[in-house]
Amino acid sequence: MRTALMLLLTAAAAIWAQTIAVIDSERIFDGLGEVADATELLESEIEEWEAHADSLQEEIDAIRNDLEYTMVMSPERRREREALLEEKTAELQDFLTQTFGPGGLVESRNTELVSPIVAGINEAVREISIEENFDLVLDTSGGLVVYVSNSLDITDMVLERLSTGGND
Repeated sequence: MRTALMLLLTAAAAIWAQTIAVIDSERIFDGLGEVADATELLESEIEEWEAHADSLQEEIDAIRNDLEYTMVMSPERRREREALLEEKTAELQDFLTQTFGPGGLVESRNTELVSPIVAGINEAVREISIEENFDLVLDTSGGLVVYVSNSLDITDMVLERLSTGGND
């Protein structure tokens, strides 16, 4: 019994001896100009892709209207137009899936633009953790942390490190 109690107290002391810090990654993202630049670039690319999708949809609508409202059309011409309609519809669906679907161009481009920013944040947190001897750094932006003392928050340190390029 005494041994179990001693082990429990030793484990508790080891846990309490850990130095912990927190960051608010949402605030860090909001405070970085690179994030705004990446967002603006991605949004402009999305606008281009949406314009292309709209153009394809207009072609489909024109073919559909041609088929529906043209009174005199040879059977061969009708088959050609119907085949073209199917082809353009499939092209639009493929484009939408490859661009806006899961794992599509928008998602991969977002990852491509954000990954270096996240890597920089992680590196700044790692450097500060080593310098300040933090054993654990938690992110409060996920909503899992109910309360934390402001004295544990190193968000401003991370933002400062990122703004100066890590040169302290």
